[in-house]
Amino acid sequence: MTLKDKVVVITGAGSGIGRTCALSLAAAGAAVVVSDIHADAIDETVQAVLAEGGNAVGCVADVCRLDEVRALVDCAVTALGRLDVMVANAAISTYVEFETMSLEEMDLVLATDLRGALLCAQQAIPALRAAGGGSIIFLSSVQAFVTLPGCVPYAAAKAGLVAAARALAVEVGRDGIRVNAIAPGTIDTPMLQRDLSGMNPDEAEQFLLRVNDANALGRVGRPEEIAACVEFLASDASSYVTGTTLVADGGYLAVKRL
Repeated sequence: MTLKDKVVVITGAGSGIGRTCALSLAAAGAAVVVSDIHADAIDETVQAVLAEGGNAVGCVADVCRLDEVRALVDCAVTALGRLDVMVANAAISTYVEFETMSLEEMDLVLATDLRGALLCAQQAIPALRAAGGGSIIFLSSVQAFVTLPGCVPYAAAKAGLVAAARALAVEVGRDGIRVNAIAPGTIDTPMLQRDLSGMNPDEAEQFLLRVNDANALGRVGRPEEIAACVEFLASDASSYVTGTTLVADGGYLAVKRL
């Protein structure tokens, strides 16, 4: 799955799945634009890519802001000459009962996880078309299909990306642009570790046991396993794949709940 000569933008690439994607795609030959809202996190990812012999540049961007997303796409074209792949990965999560959630909390999740991803796709289209086609990849979640209490806006946003991938694929397919989503299950990322840190040790242990019991493989996923899915959808190996969602959940959706 070579990505030689391809230019890839990855949002939320300062840590977690996004950072791992930057390293994986760069190792496959892509030139990577590392984007995040935190400049220091961008620098760490860029330096990690360069240390492995890859090609990367950084660009601070808040995906909630149209002007910054436009500037991000311009950065890719100006610095690296073109854009072939947009990986809309930036997201936040919160666990708040919907009935008591503030409008500000709701808006922030929806603006980042849904509208932000859509803005990245929208602004990437002209550059992808100019390059002769390309790939847009939304990072959704299994919570688009099966979710938990306290995650209403997050689940709504991730489900929206599944539908958006189908609809946008129809609009831009004749331009050679493919649009797909990936729905990870529970992955060992800083976001997961943040959630576990809010629990006492016994609660955290029980939570992980429940996660392991809830999927067919009996374990939490690794960021590298999601990066491999991104690499596939970014590469020409998936040239006839569009408008679909690749579920990478260890069989979580396949396990019957008793």
